[in-house]
Amino acid sequence: MMKYQLGQTVILLDLEYKQAGTAVIRKYNEWSNQYVVDYIYPNGEKADQITIPEERLILAPDALKVA
Repeated sequence: MMKYQLGQTVILLDLEYKQAGTAVIRKYNEWSNQYVVDYIYPNGEKADQITIPEERLILAPDALKVA
């Protein structure tokens, strides 16, 4: 089941589950419970699409604000 919505900003965690930066959800792969996200690596200039397991994503604080 999809936990995050397409276009939603999330926090990406590194392999040690420390905050690595923000990412934007682009696609959900239900069969593997992984998300394709746009992520800009430190010192990077453009976003790369990478596949990340759901357990390495958390909701970004800005997404919690109610308009």
